[in-house]
Amino acid sequence: MYDGVTQMIEDEDILAYVSEEPRETSIPAREKVPDKNGFQEYDVQNAGTEVIGSSDDAFGIITTGIEPLEITESGARLTGYITASRRQDIRLGTYVIIPYGDEDLFARIWKLQYLQEFEVDDATEIHSKRMLKSNTTEEVDYKFLAFLDPICILYNQKNNKGVELTRRMGDRIPRPNTPILPVTDKIKIQTGLNIPKEGIFLGHLSVGGELVKTHAMPPNVPYYLRNDYSLGDPLVFRHLLVCGSTGTGKTFLTKNILRQFMNTENRYNLRGSTARKNPCLVIMDPQDEYSQLFEDNPKINSSDEYNFKSQMVDFGRCASTKTFVAKIDGHRYNGKSRSQQVEFTIPFELVKHNSWLIAAAGLTELQYLALDILFDDYFKGIGSHTYREFIEHIDDAGTRATYVDSGKIHEASYDGIVRRVKNRAYEAVFDQAARPITDILDEVFKAGQASVFPTEYINSSRIRDLIVLTLMTIVVDNKLSTSGDAALKKTPIILGLDEAHRYLSIASGEHSRRIISKFADAARQGRKEGLGLFLITQDPQDIDETVFKQINTRIVLNLTNDAAISSLKIQKEYEKRIPYLKKGQMIVHSPDNSDMVEIIGLSKCVVKHE
Repeated sequence: MYDGVTQMIEDEDILAYVSEEPRETSIPAREKVPDKNGFQEYDVQNAGTEVIGSSDDAFGIITTGIEPLEITESGARLTGYITASRRQDIRLGTYVIIPYGDEDLFARIWKLQYLQEFEVDDATEIHSKRMLKSNTTEEVDYKFLAFLDPICILYNQKNNKGVELTRRMGDRIPRPNTPILPVTDKIKIQTGLNIPKEGIFLGHLSVGGELVKTHAMPPNVPYYLRNDYSLGDPLVFRHLLVCGSTGTGKTFLTKNILRQFMNTENRYNLRGSTARKNPCLVIMDPQDEYSQLFEDNPKINSSDEYNFKSQMVDFGRCASTKTFVAKIDGHRYNGKSRSQQVEFTIPFELVKHNSWLIAAAGLTELQYLALDILFDDYFKGIGSHTYREFIEHIDDAGTRATYVDSGKIHEASYDGIVRRVKNRAYEAVFDQAARPITDILDEVFKAGQASVFPTEYINSSRIRDLIVLTLMTIVVDNKLSTSGDAALKKTPIILGLDEAHRYLSIASGEHSRRIISKFADAARQGRKEGLGLFLITQDPQDIDETVFKQINTRIVLNLTNDAAISSLKIQKEYEKRIPYLKKGQMIVHSPDNSDMVEIIGLSKCVVKHE
């Protein structure tokens, strides 16, 4: 009769293969027996570089008892039997090692399954009532199976630096009864997932919301974003996106990431120059939070400092932080910033080559063409060119007659332009009593400086949008132009744009199309011009596809909007986790940096955060 006792004995016989002590069997566990089929002999104690103390370290074994082992160019079928004592340690997504002896298979658990061990029908009313009254079921009464997705093969390779652990595609099939081992070597995990050993710190590797632990000190596995030129340009110039619902910690995380770029040793190349410069961090700040980069976080203690230093995490205030405040008639900034504040105004002359800045959404293509004609003629005139003077100019009956009677501009288009351009919001913005932004570019775009532009104090969304779009235009136009301002051309710039969906939304008219076209060019050329876009949004689905597809690194926090999740185009197994991510958890999709992974950010902000 086949019962639980018999099964337990057989389980012990199987585990004897990986036991520390030899068992009394017909073939001792340690005795090397020639294999007539040519299988490589496996010794647990000498497997790779992992140190296995006993069979208790193994989750279980590779088995052919359920279905054949198979590995092909298009996929694999690898099944593992998990022992009763380790079943509580297994989660979907757990990383494991299957040793070959000379190499290791690095794999991920993608499916878990229970199967009945004995011929018992437990799907009956009688059985269920018995179990509800007294559940005497033992774990060994069921088979617990883990299905493995091979990620890569890990092996040691000699190079000019010595011997280095490296990886290749999974091209070997593991031997039946080989143990399935936890990964306790930090280097193996980083190599297996292709994570850089240094760079911009984003967080620590996790599975199912639990940090991955190793035998290293500290035991966590740091996740870095590549920030050197070993495989091309640093990934910041391939652009980043942080997205998550309201209250998921986007600003907290963004502060921690942006602070890493402000290390004094962090320098980038510039095209056509041998000089390496610190980046200038330019942040559009709609909630008045990023000026706190100037302040230390008083909650950081000595233990935190030790952990930060051990994992190359930069912390502490950015002393070179300035807050640039747009002077708006009727609005006054009384925000959080304790850094130096510099007032500026937007000169009306900026619209000379950017007519869409002053035109509200809704102008037709013909009206835009007509507005360009008006601007061309107006700015050819001698003297200063201000918003008020322009309004007086187009309000003049003689000016109207000149354009309408000559047929240059249809009267309906002319009157429509006048209605849209005459706006009290524009009058409050242009040509105020402060230095023009165009006169202080060398002060704004300074290497090693964080330049913060708060807009929270402005109660008009039209004015806020005008200011942000103007600043974005200044950055892009000067970076992409061969005759751009030297302060911008010769400085690497990271442009942080919060609420990015407001400014890079799907084009719905001529106004939107001009913005998108400009920033699509910026995204494409940012790599060679030293311009990195750092976008923060809760609505990634609203960002225009021409810009969105240029973003290489996507950091995804909790999202519950199905359209937002689908727009990210990440692997299905990770897509399903997104609505369940807790604060601090995130999915990182960065194909040029690593495999897709789940990580947990720091529990404390490296600068002040309130």
